[in-house]
Amino acid sequence: MAEVVRIVELRVLDGPNLYFPRPAVKLTMEVGGWLRAGEDRIASIGRAIGIPELDPGAPGSDQRQRATVRIAVQLTRRIATAAGTRRLAVRGRSGPEFGRVIVVFPWRRRGAAEALAGAVATGMAAIVRRSPDRVIAELAYEVAAADPGAEPALPDPDIPVIQVSGTNGKTTTTRLIAHMVMTAGKRVAFSSTDGVYRNDRLVKKGDYSGFGGAAIALAQHPDVAVLETARGGILLRGIGVAHNDVAVVTNVSADHLHLQGISTVDQLAEVKATVTRITRKKGWVVLNADDPRVLAMRRVASGRPWLFSMDPRHPALREALADGGRAPASRGSTRRTRSPQPRPGWPRGCRRGA
Repeated sequence: MAEVVRIVELRVLDGPNLYFPRPAVKLTMEVGGWLRAGEDRIASIGRAIGIPELDPGAPGSDQRQRATVRIAVQLTRRIATAAGTRRLAVRGRSGPEFGRVIVVFPWRRRGAAEALAGAVATGMAAIVRRSPDRVIAELAYEVAAADPGAEPALPDPDIPVIQVSGTNGKTTTTRLIAHMVMTAGKRVAFSSTDGVYRNDRLVKKGDYSGFGGAAIALAQHPDVAVLETARGGILLRGIGVAHNDVAVVTNVSADHLHLQGISTVDQLAEVKATVTRITRKKGWVVLNADDPRVLAMRRVASGRPWLFSMDPRHPALREALADGGRAPASRGSTRRTRSPQPRPGWPRGCRRGA
């Protein structure tokens, strides 16, 4: 008999990630048994766990996949609540392959979170055949009895942190910013795909554009940290700092697709946007206005907008300036409209109403 549910991956994300701006656990399950089960049984399970309006869909259908995601999310909440965790945020989505579902929730103690994830997988297999209430009670008892484990070890530096993401130009931009910081007389540490540096000195050679690189850079006790942040690090472990003061996104294009569940450029852009969601409110989110996917990140960004473009008449620049942001543009255009003089204290190229 085929398995009802199988754990594909249980991944602990130690920093901000695609799903939450804080550490989270990502559970990926193969749910073939749910796709094969009868509609009446799925509907009755939905009613039993608190989703009376659930449309189970026909076996093997996209609607059945979506219904299974809803049940997995609700089951996670029910087990967590019964185990003593109140108001747990839970997100679910279909996996990159049909027949797989993903459940993600934040964690504060690693052992307890891993126990909950395991209980969800066990519960999804059990409630197809047994009483959901009894299964939830049994699993909640096991989760509550589990060793809570360690708390997240996520740094929240009190120095300025600049994160650079995008498809092309990340390392070049990281090095340029680091050079500017050194020119200003400050100590800088930066991580990149080339390694981790303290000023001009190589500290660690290799690809350190992820969580580990951020930790090594911060351990150099710099005045400013510049962190190249690649998609792989975000997906595999999360971002290595709780917040940044500046997020820079260069562009997003088709690169290394069909890896780690990312199959489209839009999905890739969603991953890259993670750095913009953890920017401090008084910080800056520097976005390439000439790339539509990057420009769209402004909607989810938590910091103030700083847009750049090769076109000084780009309408997004005017909007950013009207919102109190900044918007430098190329001065190379031969067709320019008149605009007021720069506002005192603004960088060159930033013109209100330009």
